[in-house]
Amino acid sequence: MKKISLVGPGIMEIPPKGWGAVEILIWDYKEALEKEGFEVQIVNTQDQQQIVDDVNSFNPDFVHIQYDNYCHLENKFICKNVALTTHYGYVEQLQHRQGDGYVTIFNNFLNSKIAKLFCLSPSIAKIYTDAGFPKNRVYVTPNGVRDDLFKYMEVPERPDLSIYLAKIDYRKRQHLFHNIPGLMFAGNIADPRFVSNNNYLGEVTKQYLYKHLTKFSNLVLLSDGEAHPLVCMEALCVGLGLVISEYATANLDLSKPFITVIPESKINDKEYVEGRITANKNISLTMRNEIRKYAIENFAYSNIVKNYINCAIK
Repeated sequence: MKKISLVGPGIMEIPPKGWGAVEILIWDYKEALEKEGFEVQIVNTQDQQQIVDDVNSFNPDFVHIQYDNYCHLENKFICKNVALTTHYGYVEQLQHRQGDGYVTIFNNFLNSKIAKLFCLSPSIAKIYTDAGFPKNRVYVTPNGVRDDLFKYMEVPERPDLSIYLAKIDYRKRQHLFHNIPGLMFAGNIADPRFVSNNNYLGEVTKQYLYKHLTKFSNLVLLSDGEAHPLVCMEALCVGLGLVISEYATANLDLSKPFITVIPESKINDKEYVEGRITANKNISLTMRNEIRKYAIENFAYSNIVKNYINCAIK
């Protein structure tokens, strides 16, 4: 039996009770890989020596680091089949992000001897190869979705409502849209500009989403930076259309009528955004089965994990 170690950030528990896309992805990969016959270890601590000790004690055939700040640990693992994935939301906009220190981390990747770089989309892969990372060590491994865990309704209970589902912070830009009628918000609040009122659902649990996400008409995500947002895959798999920013389009077929992209030039035009949300809602409510089928065919773990295994073990 092949053995795989998945290294998490050690910031919150895996699986998370509420928000934590990286943490839920790590857990979902563990369960999907175990179904394929792999023995999977999750190491999730900020004690870097413990990470090294735990991984080496497990003696895996493949190590996947899912946190940029642990890139340098690659040389300390006995296993040399090591991959790293960045979940940094602005990786495709480094020219605009000089102040947060990530350029140094990015350069560390380029100079590393890490065996493989797993990228969440082709456009992220291109960022690295254009910067000089060897193409033969770059692999595209999109996020998957646990469609088997989400309840699906062909006819939603609240067709009048859209949902903006994400941690409420500066990158997600919820404060720009908090007064749009029929738009509900869910997520822990980390942005004081957001005005909480009767359109705020609180920080919902993953179990809540598994049961209730399908009750809405469409999902809104108008961030100013994303890699491959898991929430979009989750919304699609329960029949919701998408209203997204230019930065949230990774791996999506933008020709689909249930996917609406808001241009950055229009992001501050509240009337325009509200109109596009309504139009997308009306289209999506008539296409829920097609939306769900598209999500499962392209992002269900039953398909995603096979690509992942090929990249990991080759």
